[in-house]
Amino acid sequence: MELEVRDRIDDQYTVLEKYRGGMSVVYIALDEFSQKRFAVKTVKEEMLEDRTAVDRFAQEARTWMNLGRHEQIVEAIIYREIRGQPFLFLEYVDGVSLNDLIERENVLFPPQIVDYALQVCEGMDYVHNAEVGPDDSGVIHRDLKPANIMIDRRGRVKITDFGLAKVYGASTRLTDAGIGLGTYVFMPPEQFLDAASADRTSDIYSFGVVLYRTVTGEYPVSGDSVGRLIHNILESTPRAPREIREDLSAELEGVILRCIAKKRADRYESFAHLRQALVEIRPEVEEAWSDAEITQCESCRYRTTHRHSSCPVCAAAMVPVASEAVPSGEPEPEQEPEVEKQPSSPQELEQSQSLYRRAIALREEGQLRSALDLLRRATAMRVDYAAARELLDEIALELVRSRIDEQQASYNWPMFRGNITRSGYTPEVVAPPLVRRWQVTIGSWVLSSPSVANGVVYAGARTEASGSVGRICALNARRGELLWEYPTNYEVNSGVAVVRGEKVYVGAHRQMLCIDASSGKRIWGFVSDDLIETSPAVTGSQLFFADAGGTIYALDVEDRRVIWKMPTGMSIFSSSAVWQGALYCGSSDYLVRSLDVNTGEVNWEFATGGEVLGTPAYVDGVVYVGSCDQRMYALDAQTGAKRWEFQTAGEIHSSPAVFEDRIIFGSRDGRIYAVDARSGKRRWHFATGDWVNSSPAISGGTVYCGSHDGNLYALEIDSGVCVWHFDAGAEIASSPAISQRSVYVGSSNGGVYCFRSRG
Repeated sequence: MELEVRDRIDDQYTVLEKYRGGMSVVYIALDEFSQKRFAVKTVKEEMLEDRTAVDRFAQEARTWMNLGRHEQIVEAIIYREIRGQPFLFLEYVDGVSLNDLIERENVLFPPQIVDYALQVCEGMDYVHNAEVGPDDSGVIHRDLKPANIMIDRRGRVKITDFGLAKVYGASTRLTDAGIGLGTYVFMPPEQFLDAASADRTSDIYSFGVVLYRTVTGEYPVSGDSVGRLIHNILESTPRAPREIREDLSAELEGVILRCIAKKRADRYESFAHLRQALVEIRPEVEEAWSDAEITQCESCRYRTTHRHSSCPVCAAAMVPVASEAVPSGEPEPEQEPEVEKQPSSPQELEQSQSLYRRAIALREEGQLRSALDLLRRATAMRVDYAAARELLDEIALELVRSRIDEQQASYNWPMFRGNITRSGYTPEVVAPPLVRRWQVTIGSWVLSSPSVANGVVYAGARTEASGSVGRICALNARRGELLWEYPTNYEVNSGVAVVRGEKVYVGAHRQMLCIDASSGKRIWGFVSDDLIETSPAVTGSQLFFADAGGTIYALDVEDRRVIWKMPTGMSIFSSSAVWQGALYCGSSDYLVRSLDVNTGEVNWEFATGGEVLGTPAYVDGVVYVGSCDQRMYALDAQTGAKRWEFQTAGEIHSSPAVFEDRIIFGSRDGRIYAVDARSGKRRWHFATGDWVNSSPAISGGTVYCGSHDGNLYALEIDSGVCVWHFDAGAEIASSPAISQRSVYVGSSNGGVYCFRSRG
């Protein structure tokens, strides 16, 4: 459970403060027995049922506690499970983070930053060489950023948050899933390319970004989306700090640029070497600011050019002082850079060299993944093997650049939402950032969601052409060329179903049409009782759809006969989801129904508080469906019993997409939501500029969804971070289709768009 201020942990620790992060909650708690304060970290309540999240938290606690005690490290004191919930008790740091100082001053006093940097180097050198187990030495932080560098009221630096740390050379299967972790802007190139190979120099890069930000007020690279930022980290060259701030010393600039070198071999080998470099340039940095008007804290000795009445670190009085009179601290003892550990035996040396040679041969044969695995083993065996490490980075970059050109499997998206269960998921991975490959205008608006089969995109539209009000178009998926069109006397807003690439089924006015997929010629048409605004679902020889008069139809597409008709009495705009002998759909009479696909008999009905316009999604025995009562429901597919409901601030017309333990959908309140499939608790939401009628589609780790604000958004599925977007200039109510390594979507400007991963 999640606690609030004044609640007690284990009847002994009173919660004084509470802070929620991405995956965890941190309490500042007072021990009633000792009257000492602790920072107590635990997993968020909504993540407690996620075994992976709990295991990751336990791994963090184990790594942190094994680091032991050091003056520059926040100490992990004890790990306890209380009533089944894990808690990690940490040393309480009474002070501020470096991020707090940046937010207050933006640009910090360089001599003061050097003082703090020397302490960070001491702490990180200890971390990188700490004995954390009988056979393990050294921990990589992997998330070194201003928020994780604390400064206590005595002016001592304390490094915290080892949530992403890993023992050097150990497996990181709990966290290394495709892309690197940590806060993007501070991450080195290799952490995106191959997060498992992050090493000591990776932390040095991150700290170099910290130094760059604190003394210039800017980041070395930036981007208007996560995708663009990652691209810039991998490809662009940062501006020299003195181009931004001319009064910096050349020596400090040189240190920073060496830290953030793209190639690991060009960075400092260790924090011991970086510390020695800072000791050597410290007099020049002090001299460069000898004429500055500064104030200094009487207690913690914090120095700044800002005129604070009280110290931003410890709240003591600040007094003006001449810079040249300020002691730079105790003289730093000359230290020889620590020598990295050598291989323990000649056999280990020979083995790592053998792995390196085999990796070179595999690279020449084009077997990049196998070569990468060998180099990971070689660098884990010998931490000083610079040649193997450099080759690893080169091959990792080659692999990333080649992924877009690899022959991936292409999956058809033959119906609205991809299949008859309407789950909106494809195993085909199309990753942002995307580039528009083509755009074709097929009418005055396109509300229809495209279907894709065998290299052809099918979509309906409204048109102003003489003699017709609508049309159904077939476009070449690669080039967007019009292959054929079928004019109709009514706009086509519903989705198309394609069967075996041979026949196209689509509703147009009061007809359900069957069209030849290759020629566009009408094969037959079935006349319904009322207007058809739903997308057909086809399974085997059965076709299911509903009309605005409230009748649900089951047709046999082989002999073109009605198997059954089920009148409900109210309009139906919700397309049917079908699975394992049952059909699920919503209605304007506020009901969600389950029907037997063979007889049309009602299995169960569930009453919501509003019209059900969106299409249900069926996954693993659960039906997910939204309602105009502003709620998303999870219903047992067998009984219709409600498992949970989640309320938004607007009607839900969007159909949910489902992947693993996440339900993604849009709302008329202007947000795209991710909800836990088991508990119905919110994981995240993303605010668009207007309402969201579009139904999301999921590919790999990305959610694609349109909005009335005219944008197609790509959101990271775990966090809801927008990694790419495209402004079409008109509402995107169409649901994206993902196939042929591309994303296809319609817009109210009459266009059908094709986007591909940028290569």
